Amino acid sequence: MMLIELAGGGLLNSLETVFLYLPAVLAIVPMINALAGNVGAIVGSRISSGLHIGSIRPEPLDPEVRENLEMGFLTGLLAILITAIALYLILPIMGIRMNLSFADWLSIITLSSILVLGTVTPLAAIISLVAFKKGLSPNDFTIPVVSTVGDFMGILSLAISITVVGIA
Repeated sequence: MMLIELAGGGLLNSLETVFLYLPAVLAIVPMINALAGNVGAIVGSRISSGLHIGSIRPEPLDPEVRENLEMGFLTGLLAILITAIALYLILPIMGIRMNLSFADWLSIITLSSILVLGTVTPLAAIISLVAFKKGLSPNDFTIPVVSTVGDFMGILSLAISITVVGIA
């Protein structure tokens, strides 16, 4: 996990020129990383609880697993979009220059969120199911792994999104 976090820090450092030109983008990093870790932890915990009480079968195609994945993804996406809109309005008041149109800002955040949530939510389910099948406590594995991978994927998805939108 430490090596993944180090790689994420190196990737973040490689985006320094983007942050100098677009300081508002730096505000997205903790928001996306927190979102990824929180949503992944929630999905993992819900699946883990369902496995322990027997409402979820330890199979990837269980309808409850799919429902938890879908709801985690959609809730996370909605939360980040609402926060992104608020940030777009608040950051200039705080004196932070945007240098981005609202469409570009929303495109970067939407694509980043889809990428990170599309990675973290299935990962949470897979880790929970595998740990449970091996007789281990899913919570002992899911939350640390999902948080670490979520941090790295948050930064990577932001870098990809900035490139796709054509900012960098």
